[in-house]
Amino acid sequence: MFRPNHLKSVIAAGEPALGVWLQLGEPSIAEIASLAGYDFLILDNEHGPASLPQTVHSMRAAQAGKATVMVRAPGQDPDYLKRILDAGAEAIMVPMVETAEQARAVVAACRYPPAGRRGYSAPTVRASGYGADPDYAAKANDQLFICVQIESDKAAAQAQEIAAVDGVDLVFIGVADLSGSIGLMGQPGRPEVDAQIRKAEAGVRAAGKPLGTIPRPGHSMVELAAEGYRLLAGIADSGALRAAFTADVAAFAPAKRKG
Repeated sequence: MFRPNHLKSVIAAGEPALGVWLQLGEPSIAEIASLAGYDFLILDNEHGPASLPQTVHSMRAAQAGKATVMVRAPGQDPDYLKRILDAGAEAIMVPMVETAEQARAVVAACRYPPAGRRGYSAPTVRASGYGADPDYAAKANDQLFICVQIESDKAAAQAQEIAAVDGVDLVFIGVADLSGSIGLMGQPGRPEVDAQIRKAEAGVRAAGKPLGTIPRPGHSMVELAAEGYRLLAGIADSGALRAAFTADVAAFAPAKRKG
């Protein structure tokens, strides 16, 4: 259902936004996370198992709180982007964007004409309240938040051109895949990876666009916010649950030993 984009307002005000990765596709977790006060939720359909109907249920659940619903697409397929926007995604994260041409194609797939080529069925889709908001199509291009991910050394070299594309609201540096692209998978704290990150940062800032990322060694969420990053997402639902369950089992271990 259409509503003002909280995340876009936070970023426009120059404030850092805090989000969480939701990979399990469970609507109740989206509801809990939104009520907890996150600025945005990333429904991760790149690495998570959720179907489109499950994603819609999570969108509905998230509207219990203020959190903006950001869907990470599994790729750059314009047909998928059209469907997830019609379903009510308030923000889109698109992985592995390596050129300005790819970024322009993403934006075009997400915007109604004349700014893009998104297919029109506004009076019938969930995004407009199934037609309850007759002005949805007129507002959709401005309200949608489009985030593209730089996740390779090739993309880092093209960062300024990617960020400069009209319609790209924010560039998210994916440090895990970026480290893998230069043969250092799982080592985002290495100096070689940091050099690629700094290259990408410089390009995005030169284009005047805000940055997003995840924490890495030596750069906590708070420290990244102080560095000027505006969109930050650290924990994932699966990891948070695993940590809580592991701690619970560990806390009960003395009772097991006594037995």
